[in-house]
Amino acid sequence: MSLPPRPRAVITGAGSGLGRALCEELARRQGRLVVSDIDAASAEETARRVTAAGGEARVHLCDVARPEQVETLATAAESAFGGVDLLVNNAGVLSAGRVGELPLEDWKHVLDVNLWGVIHGCHVFAPRFRRQGFGHILNIASAAGLMYVPDLAPYNASKAAVIALSETLSAELRPAGVGVTVACPTFFRTNIATMGRYADDTLRTLGTRMVDTARIGPDAVARKLLKAVDRGALYELPMADARWGWRFRRLSPGLFHRTVVAVDSYMRRRLLGPGKP
Repeated sequence: MSLPPRPRAVITGAGSGLGRALCEELARRQGRLVVSDIDAASAEETARRVTAAGGEARVHLCDVARPEQVETLATAAESAFGGVDLLVNNAGVLSAGRVGELPLEDWKHVLDVNLWGVIHGCHVFAPRFRRQGFGHILNIASAAGLMYVPDLAPYNASKAAVIALSETLSAELRPAGVGVTVACPTFFRTNIATMGRYADDTLRTLGTRMVDTARIGPDAVARKLLKAVDRGALYELPMADARWGWRFRRLSPGLFHRTVVAVDSYMRRRLLGPGKP
């Protein structure tokens, strides 16, 4: 079921990147948006852009790792617009390092935001959607939740869990007329790598270069994701490499894993130069 005209939406992590792009795309539909982020200045800038594009925006600061703040976010959206048509669980962070070397506090940081933040959003909004008999939840996972590369164990694990949660939630909410879409993009230009936590400078260089050299930006991804919501699609893999990679993994898991190891080694040599670990 397509989003209605002037959709009422709550977007977390809306201060930059994909969250901001989704807000701007919804503004072109004259959306009424709750722009949520932990950074006030970034959220206010997104709200300004929403207004300029023809939408309506209310800023609400929220740390998605804290369930009481997500509950307050839902209450604020209901107070502002009388309900919600679309929830986008977008807030996300990155930590990179080998298992046993990356500090456990960095594991917790990733899981608190990437997994528990999505759990909190679903826990708070799903009952509201059931009661109103319509609505849609867009969970931003990653191709990293389907295909696992070295040094990203916390991120991979969090995104795989979001995919599992989304599949489960879709089966539970479909009888109530509520849709769920889980997004699984590969690399695109955003600031998640720049803001990430890394076990060493080599991983920082590798991560930022792979994101900075991506050919696609968040605007194009946002358009594809909202089209998937309109179609009522459960899965949306907006990049061709993600779609082919997922097919490859399902067809031949062992060969796929060996290929991942080889490609990871190649990318390190290409981006960091010969002799780098």
